[in-house]
Amino acid sequence: MTRRYVLLPTRGVRATEQRWYLTTQSLPRVTSLQRPVSVRLNVAPDEEVRVIDTTREDGPRLVELSDSAADALNARGTGMRAVPEVVYGLPDPRPQPLGGATAALASATTTVQITCLDAHNNQAVPTVRVVAFTDFTNRIGDEGDTDASGTVTLHLASSAVERLYAYAPAGHWGAFRTALSASAPITVRLEPVDLSFVDAVRSYYGSSHFDPSAGVTVGVLDTGVGPHSDLNIVAGVNTVTGEKATDYEDIEGHGTHVAGLIGSNGTPPTGLRGVAPDISIRVYRVFGQDGQGATNYAVLKALIRAADDRCDIVNLSLGGGPYDQVVEEAVRDAREQGMLAVIATGNDGRGIVNYPAAYQYAVPVSAMGCEGTYPAGSADEASVLRPPSSTADVKEFIADFSNIGQQVFATGPGVGVLSTLPNNNFGPMSGTSMAAPVVSGAAACLLSRDPAVFAMARDHARGDAIEALLAKACTPRGFGSIYEGRGLPDPAMI
Repeated sequence: MTRRYVLLPTRGVRATEQRWYLTTQSLPRVTSLQRPVSVRLNVAPDEEVRVIDTTREDGPRLVELSDSAADALNARGTGMRAVPEVVYGLPDPRPQPLGGATAALASATTTVQITCLDAHNNQAVPTVRVVAFTDFTNRIGDEGDTDASGTVTLHLASSAVERLYAYAPAGHWGAFRTALSASAPITVRLEPVDLSFVDAVRSYYGSSHFDPSAGVTVGVLDTGVGPHSDLNIVAGVNTVTGEKATDYEDIEGHGTHVAGLIGSNGTPPTGLRGVAPDISIRVYRVFGQDGQGATNYAVLKALIRAADDRCDIVNLSLGGGPYDQVVEEAVRDAREQGMLAVIATGNDGRGIVNYPAAYQYAVPVSAMGCEGTYPAGSADEASVLRPPSSTADVKEFIADFSNIGQQVFATGPGVGVLSTLPNNNFGPMSGTSMAAPVVSGAAACLLSRDPAVFAMARDHARGDAIEALLAKACTPRGFGSIYEGRGLPDPAMI
């Protein structure tokens, strides 16, 4: 069987052995859009190796080869190894019905029209993702997107709707309703976004202290970023194999939201302030146009590039793949290059911390929320779950979707938080994907005010020192370490 592998040195992701140096001299440097180049290696002379992509001249390659060739390359003494390509997804907290449209139609006894309107002017809101459950525990229900008239038709197994979620596009908050009847059309009114509204991020970090003159740079590994005039994007690259390196603008919206939480530099009522306003952002698009997720190779390539670009903090709001040597060692290498890798724990309903957040040298972040920092009736109300309860503020909670565990380093606001979206838009999102960049922004604030740590040689000790700054600034909220790690970065210190 022939499939894609990542070809690396025996240890780590950088060339340290003579055998690897000799091997890379015989391997062509193939760029993402070039035709694959076939070669034969001494360790497997009867097997063809097709080189598809290259991280750098002496760096790992993406190759296509047979499993038997991979076994030969992984033999002791070759100076290299072949690790299968794997895929990471975007952590998504939104519940979905099981079985999709086919299952919904097969069990349907009721058809209902649901219309989404702007709560202020009664105008139709198109492209709202509406999800209705007649049995939430077993995820029985249907979903669909509203059309130009703001309406979607769903097929349900009962006229009793247990839960209804509406996830709005840019410019509106979502909605959450319970105990509805589908025996008649349902109308859901969505609150428009007011940038003067104080959400959780601005509630905690509305007066954070970031020094943009310090030169701190954050790398965002995501769906791309921008365009958005409130973001200080200094450079970007697309590390997805088969796509142009210059195509790093956002393909989905997620990455722009993440970047804005870290460092948007707007001012209400026309913009939003991130935790570290005007920070230099380097974009690394690791998710492809095909929507299939981010490969371990794309993440590896991005982290190597981020180190070369002298990023100080890298944010990875992605996860959910299997254990993988490539990304584990890439995260380790990020620390060895003096960077801090902040990673979302995942959104599996308080499941275990996902990879890559679970790797050593990652900084895994769970998501908390605070009642009153999103509009009444918004979709974010569904994320409230206790116990545990906060001893710092009775309104605080760990989001029902947040993954937890002993690896959790810190928690951050990730329920109903407002941020930038492509093309100068704004809107709310929820997830550990949102909590992680808040913590990244907090770390950036701390680093910007510590010239001694910032000036350290870019090695493992520097990455440890940045982590220590963040750890010292975290204060427990009383949830317990498996939920919050060291706690929330203290607003008074950020």
